[in-house]
Amino acid sequence: MFPNPAQIRMPRQQQGFLIPLALFILVVMGVLALTISRTSMQIQTSAIQEFMNVQAFYAAESGAQRGMKHLYFDQGPPTRATVDAQCFSLNTNYSFTSDGLKACTAQVSCTFTVDAANIRSFYTITSVGSCGADQYRAERTIQVGSFMEQE
Repeated sequence: MFPNPAQIRMPRQQQGFLIPLALFILVVMGVLALTISRTSMQIQTSAIQEFMNVQAFYAAESGAQRGMKHLYFDQGPPTRATVDAQCFSLNTNYSFTSDGLKACTAQVSCTFTVDAANIRSFYTITSVGSCGADQYRAERTIQVGSFMEQE
């Protein structure tokens, strides 16, 4: 009536594989989600930085054009003496108010040299455009040159 202890089979100890598999999948999915999130943030930051770089370039370009206008067209007909004086006094900061360059400034300066024969004056306008703030700040420098001969 009582079973023989030698004939009693004990159930084998179960060896489950679903828990380690589930943990492995969770870890892999978590790492993948973190990687995608970081990549997305880096792409967004680089897009903003590229936009600021382009704006800074155009701010510097606009500053250089304003500098040339100041040099040659702000005082009657340009003579070499008046252009030399305009260049000597040119050291200006421009703050842009239009929508495209609203957060930008341009610092414009001018230097000039005269050739050995005192026939020509060579002008170099340097414009430094800067846009943005903190980590999204961009700065670009443009130099333009021109010359004027003695009448």
